[in-house]
Amino acid sequence: MYLHGIDYDRAGRLHSFFTWREQNGAVMCSGGGLTNHDTGYVHSDDRGRTWRNAAGTVVGRTGTPDLVSVTDAGLVVDPLNPDHSLMNQESQSTDSAGRPHAIISYVPGRFGQCTTDYVADRTANGRAFHVRRTAAGGWQKTEIPVPLNSSQRTRLLLDRYDNAYAVFPYGRIAAASAASGHTDWRPLYDGAGLNAFGEVVIDETRVAQDGVLSVMYQEKSTGTTPSPLHVADFRLPA
Repeated sequence: MYLHGIDYDRAGRLHSFFTWREQNGAVMCSGGGLTNHDTGYVHSDDRGRTWRNAAGTVVGRTGTPDLVSVTDAGLVVDPLNPDHSLMNQESQSTDSAGRPHAIISYVPGRFGQCTTDYVADRTANGRAFHVRRTAAGGWQKTEIPVPLNSSQRTRLLLDRYDNAYAVFPYGRIAAASAASGHTDWRPLYDGAGLNAFGEVVIDETRVAQDGVLSVMYQEKSTGTTPSPLHVADFRLPA
């Protein structure tokens, strides 16, 4: 199990999205892919002692032999087999109503049903998706219309109005409004001029404290030549 994160909401519920990774490469159609499969979700109302699926059924108890298991019912919120180079340990957040959100990314089936080189295939055809719990208790999944152009991870954050922001590799940013039900994803910033290398890091605390999206990135380099780290700040709606 690889967690996308582990976050408390305002009411004290602990949320975690995750993917499963198999230890046997034989589950894949090709040895060049990733054995990650499915996006799952659990939550805890007692600080991580007891874990429940989205329906509220207990699926694990910390410190006991009853661990959250791939065979537990009701864990998977977005099924996907191991042949699409699904990324592990991506990103998640919770909104003001305590509903969990996540970013997942993989190569969609419209580009083929078997990735053979996860770096090349994710770079060429990978897409990020926003997955969130709805007020009705179901799950909504929306493709973000920005190609990954990278094998790496995208970061998610929500502002004080629950608008969602996806920060892609190289510092590119897309956003969706809470008013649209997070369906109007659009690019906001293309990262031009940053010359950023790969994944970036966001400061989640500054979003709530300062209303600022703060992004740390490293400049591209070649060989063993060191390159600078930078921080770019973007003002969010006040």
